[in-house]
Amino acid sequence: MIRNSKYNQQPDIKGGFGDLIADMISLSELQLELLAVDSRDALRKSLYPLILLCLGLGLIVGAFPVMLFGLSWWLSEMTGLSLAGSCLAMALLSLAGAGLLFYLARKGLAHSLGHFKRTRDELRSNTQWIKKILSEKQCYHQTPTR
Repeated sequence: MIRNSKYNQQPDIKGGFGDLIADMISLSELQLELLAVDSRDALRKSLYPLILLCLGLGLIVGAFPVMLFGLSWWLSEMTGLSLAGSCLAMALLSLAGAGLLFYLARKGLAHSLGHFKRTRDELRSNTQWIKKILSEKQCYHQTPTR
């Protein structure tokens, strides 16, 4: 039984595996750098929406209830509505205003977190490359059975 000399040679598995590990470490370092850059960009873009969110919460929790009651009282005096009816009308208007502030804050935060798409895409690409290399190395190192 004559075998091809190409199959009789033992490939240098340590060298190939070492190269793969070095490449994986380099990719990991690059992935971490990209994550740091994307995090910094996302934080920078999140500042304005976070300020809007804090302003919206401050209005609701702080002075807003007192102002609403004063406006409700004024509305009751001006229109002849009962105090309860004018309080309900002002509460509905304030909820609509708060909803608008939260919508704007959410929209800005979603936009700023979109910077992580680049990191996610690179991680997916790197993982697919590693799987491909591992499967190619596994096929290369297998000896044919006869």
